[in-house]
Amino acid sequence: MMDRELLRLYFICGSEDAKGEPLETIREALEGGVTIFQLREKGTHPLEGEALIRFASDIKAICKEHDVPFIVNDDWKLAEAVDADGIHLGQDDMAVSDLPEYFDDKIIGLSVRDAAELEVSSLEKVDYVGTGPVFTTPSKADAGAAIGIEGLVEMRRLIGDTPMVAIGGINETNYKACLDSGADGISLISAIAWAEDVKGAASGFLDG
Repeated sequence: MMDRELLRLYFICGSEDAKGEPLETIREALEGGVTIFQLREKGTHPLEGEALIRFASDIKAICKEHDVPFIVNDDWKLAEAVDADGIHLGQDDMAVSDLPEYFDDKIIGLSVRDAAELEVSSLEKVDYVGTGPVFTTPSKADAGAAIGIEGLVEMRRLIGDTPMVAIGGINETNYKACLDSGADGISLISAIAWAEDVKGAASGFLDG
C-alpha cells in the first residue's frame, strides 16, 4: 500500500490551468508543500506531441527537485515516455488491468465517485482512490453533481483502508471537513493555480 501521507496535498495542473506561467506556478506550489503532483492536460488548446513531452519532462524535473511524485492523468503513453511515477485513470479511461507492465511498480490512482462506480471498479492494482466532486467545482466541466461530505464518508466506509483523496471544489473554507470525513488528503486545481500567492496558498492547506 502506498504511503497515504503522499496524498495530503495533491496538486493538479495543466498548461491552461495556471493564472501565471504554468511551470513557475507548479514550482511555487511545490515550494509551498505540495506532496504529490498530477499533470492533467485538458482545455481548449491542450499541448500535444513534442510540446507536451517537453512540458511533462520539465514538470518531472521540478517534481524530482522537490522529491514529489509526478503523476500523469489518463495518458499512459506520455507517462511511459517521460518515466512518470504513476498514472491516474478515470472511469471512462482505459481499465487498470489493461495498463502496460511499466506500471506494475508505479503509483496507480483511480477516480471512484460513489458506490455505483465502486461496484464496477477493481481496486486490485489501485494504490489510491480519488473521490468527488465533493463540492461544486469550476475547474472540471464534466465532473458531475457534488457528492457532499456525506458521499465522502460513505466512500471511506466502502473502500476500507484504501488510501483516498478528496477532489472537487475544495478550498480554504472546506478542506478540513474533507480531512475530518475520511480523506487522507485533498486534491486541488484552482485554489492553488489561480492564487495570487501560490506558495502561500499551498502551505495554507497543510494546517489542520
